[in-house]
Amino acid sequence: MVVTIEPGCYFIDPLLDAALANPEQACFFCADRIAKLRGTGGVRLEDDVRLRSEAPFVENLTLCPRTVAEVEAVLAGGEWPPAQDLAPELHRCWSKPAEGGAFMKLFDL
Repeated sequence: MVVTIEPGCYFIDPLLDAALANPEQACFFCADRIAKLRGTGGVRLEDDVRLRSEAPFVENLTLCPRTVAEVEAVLAGGEWPPAQDLAPELHRCWSKPAEGGAFMKLFDL
């Protein structure tokens, strides 16, 4: 089975103001960090994950940088995908369009 996991983080001022004013919620926020991120909008990271009944049980099929180091390397002009997966804990089993684009082809680094 393949599922999409789409966590999002959005900086919506009225919601943040209400949460920071509520002591039961405010304890879960770092107000200084939030202040620096206000006005940026937000981000949604999506992963397509294959779930299997045998090992490996989870394979992340998404081909994009995920760690801070990966994102910074790509922004600096680094090659993607990298020659070696430095985040094996993400259980990535990358895919790319096959020649002609008719289907996806799995590949290993």
